[in-house]
Amino acid sequence: MALAADPGCGFNSSTARPGVDGGPGDPGIDAPPGGGSGSDGGTGSDGSPSGTPVCYGPSGWQVCLATAPTGQFQFDGMFDTGQSTRCLNPLPDSWSMNQPDACIVVADTVTIGPATVIGPRPLVLIGAHGITVANLLDAASRRMPAAVGGGAAPTDCKSFPAQPVAGPAGGGGAGGSFMSPGAGGGSGDSVFNAGGSAATADGSAPARLRGGCSGQPGGGESGDAGKPGDGGAGGGAVYLLSGGEISFTAMGKIDVSGAGGGGGNATEGGGGGGSGGMLVLYGSSIRTLAATLLIASGGGGGGGGAVGQANPPPGHAGDDPGLTVPVVAAAGGQGGVVLSQNGGAGGAGFAVSADTVLMAVIGGNSDTGAGGGGGGGGGGYIRANKDLGLAVTSPRPDIAP
Repeated sequence: MALAADPGCGFNSSTARPGVDGGPGDPGIDAPPGGGSGSDGGTGSDGSPSGTPVCYGPSGWQVCLATAPTGQFQFDGMFDTGQSTRCLNPLPDSWSMNQPDACIVVADTVTIGPATVIGPRPLVLIGAHGITVANLLDAASRRMPAAVGGGAAPTDCKSFPAQPVAGPAGGGGAGGSFMSPGAGGGSGDSVFNAGGSAATADGSAPARLRGGCSGQPGGGESGDAGKPGDGGAGGGAVYLLSGGEISFTAMGKIDVSGAGGGGGNATEGGGGGGSGGMLVLYGSSIRTLAATLLIASGGGGGGGGAVGQANPPPGHAGDDPGLTVPVVAAAGGQGGVVLSQNGGAGGAGFAVSADTVLMAVIGGNSDTGAGGGGGGGGGGYIRANKDLGLAVTSPRPDIAP
């Protein structure tokens, strides 16, 4: 799904000049706002006047540093955006005037993976002369094993228009929405107890780096022995920014997908799947392979709980999106099964499979007395300033030079 860039805040500045502010021939290192020269009139090793800030990225997404970054950084293992001492502190004013609080990590060159990104803030990785994605960069949220991607569930998320009916026999929760909508939850107690309603999708390209939105919990009676399924977390947010090339090896992949929703216990509704998060790539060139996989897909909704025996089985959790080529939609969880009193099945999440866009699927209605299924999570957002070549992406990228 290609969306037009916001001229004021996106990758395409209306005031761009050759080599400056993302204009034609831009090497990825921009002049600082207002220009200026160093106090001694000399030049630094990067070609900029001594004492002049070095700026990376386009208007609205720019990071200006006092000096060019140095050193090589191997970005791997578990990385917490709320705890790591590698994050710039304080944040550059050039970033803070347009963008949210984020963990910004800088080096001359960055090699990524395998790495897992968690924590409350989005991640910005700057490689002054290059970034290599050598293995999986994982900022996805997952049901199994439990994880929440860095920068997920931002304040930008819209409210759900309607909550699932609590029951008894609760409705399913709706999936989280971002650039494509999540799906509504199925009804509990056959068609009598409505599921939750999903928020609308964002209508324009995001002007800020942000993660995906959580799914809605399923409906359940307060004090019941059962427990409604919890909503899956939305995917995280990652921005790779380089004055040189961003390249992918045969093992290089990036995942900012949302998690599957939880299954409901006896008579309770399943939770909605989380939406995909956000991935932004900006470099002087971007080199991908046929094996390159970039996904911001939605999680599957959880199944509703059954009824009709002493210990009726719960619904199954929805699947997390898998790293498969071509991309396969995350399946919804099966509802609890007891003869003719089964819980509703969860809906599948958003994905792009080959040339087909698979929208999030509504949770299934239950049999009489059982819980409804949760809705699938919507798709996230992928953006780049260069064509991504043979890379497999879900959703389709927004190419905004």
